[in-house]
Amino acid sequence: MKKFKKGLLPVLALGAAMVMVVSCGPTGGAGYQEWNPEMSPRELKAEITWWNNYQQPTSEDDPDDNDFAEYRFIQGVIKDFNKIYPNVKVNTVGYEGGYNAIQEAVNSGLSGGNLPNMATCYGDHVANYHKAGATLAMDGFLTDETIGFGKSVDETGKVIDDASTAYNDFNQSYLNGEKSMYASNEFLSLPYSKSAETLAVNQDVFDKVGAGNCGTTQIKGYTAPVAAETKQKYEIPNNWEELIATARQMKVDFPETFKTQKNGDGLFSAVPFVYDSAQNMFISFLTMSGIEYTDASGKDLAHQILFNTEETKDILIQLKKWNNEGLICSQNQLEWSNQALGYHQYSSTLLAQGKVFMCISSTAGARYFSADGFKASLNPTPTFTLDALDGDNDPVDETQHRVIAQGPSITFFDKADINENYASWLFYKFLTNTDNAAQLAYDTAYFPVRASSYETEDIKTLLTAAENKDQLTSESTREVKNNTYAGTALELDAQYTEDNDYIVTDVFDRSSAARTAVGNLVDAVFNNTTADTDAKIEALVEEELTKAYNSAIA
Repeated sequence: MKKFKKGLLPVLALGAAMVMVVSCGPTGGAGYQEWNPEMSPRELKAEITWWNNYQQPTSEDDPDDNDFAEYRFIQGVIKDFNKIYPNVKVNTVGYEGGYNAIQEAVNSGLSGGNLPNMATCYGDHVANYHKAGATLAMDGFLTDETIGFGKSVDETGKVIDDASTAYNDFNQSYLNGEKSMYASNEFLSLPYSKSAETLAVNQDVFDKVGAGNCGTTQIKGYTAPVAAETKQKYEIPNNWEELIATARQMKVDFPETFKTQKNGDGLFSAVPFVYDSAQNMFISFLTMSGIEYTDASGKDLAHQILFNTEETKDILIQLKKWNNEGLICSQNQLEWSNQALGYHQYSSTLLAQGKVFMCISSTAGARYFSADGFKASLNPTPTFTLDALDGDNDPVDETQHRVIAQGPSITFFDKADINENYASWLFYKFLTNTDNAAQLAYDTAYFPVRASSYETEDIKTLLTAAENKDQLTSESTREVKNNTYAGTALELDAQYTEDNDYIVTDVFDRSSAARTAVGNLVDAVFNNTTADTDAKIEALVEEELTKAYNSAIA
């Protein structure tokens, strides 16, 4: 597969056209109104609320910075924001259930009237918010002559040019992609923290030759897997044929690790490979196989939801066979981390415990592989084609490689008080300026949304660490590992961008239902414990695929 190119950064198209839009909200909101230039933005008075998924520590002394990095980041941003806009109060509410929990809360608020000013979101969610008439189109705010991109105020309240929020410095592919998602061709959400997927592996396991421990056994309870005498060095899989062959060999080379793979709940406690997101696996497999998933331009639902095909059945059948063999699973098949809340264990946690050796996970989780006792590596995701289904090990066309573009955006809700709409925009603009975008990337491994962020010392530190990743060892400090893995995530973004690998799925009023349906489909197929013959697997896939399709078009 493709190699990293040192020093390569995402290409940002400049000079995007700016269009002034003046609009009023469809449900009595104030919409966008041009700022009165006679008033300094520093005088703005408002209180706004942002619903996000940031986990809040129970104590400021909590040592697990990776878990609370986003929360601590945002509190610092709010403090600095208030130095410029002292009369704007920003509240944040963190939802423990993540993006889906936020979506559920917003959906409830659409009928009950309890909506925030801002919410972390996926585009699929926003399509339904807009259909309900609740969203605030942001086009006019971006280009407002007083408060738009590229403008700020000094301590006296005078409006000044601000290169750190310049329009052309923003990643134009993010902006254009955000706008093009919606049939209205408006900015109904704006980019915030972007990420992709990576194949993360326990590099100690991969490098090991012969019998013995892979990694260190004496640091913070890490249990290093023990290899058999016949263990040979593994190569990073470039495609799914290689990945499956490697996973199968892992079960041979580590008989004790995989002797008992499932616990009393029937969930995996040890498995060679985990694909975290069942939804992403399904969509990326179809895309790389040339199978249409959805088409927002279709004249009716039958022409919009397209994944119910014979080729899709073939893919699901093979996935189930690999799953039955104990080679692969999704996160939703891993043992519980908190059964009461319905939370499964993270693949990164089990990789750090020596129970998972490979996983496809979000690049935003790069720092979660920094646990003591072992060395990880982050790599491009492997290519999948229909050739992977026949077991013939045919040559794979690596140009078919694609990867899901992901990471949340922020959507805005139209309020009757125009000052709240102004405040939401000003806070978002500050949140995504050069230094804050760089700090978020440094703290979390999300990709910066601004080109200028790559010139900051924070991002240079990460890229330098990635260039020196060959010097990383199991005993390297957590800080060194954090920087190395976060920097490698940025390298992956640059590579995926250059190779035009990113998949951006259609957003329309059924797209959220489609994603939910295909995720449930994979889970239903994997979770079935009775489909243990070819005939039973084929019948199971036929039944569950029909259910998923009907759910998506309901």
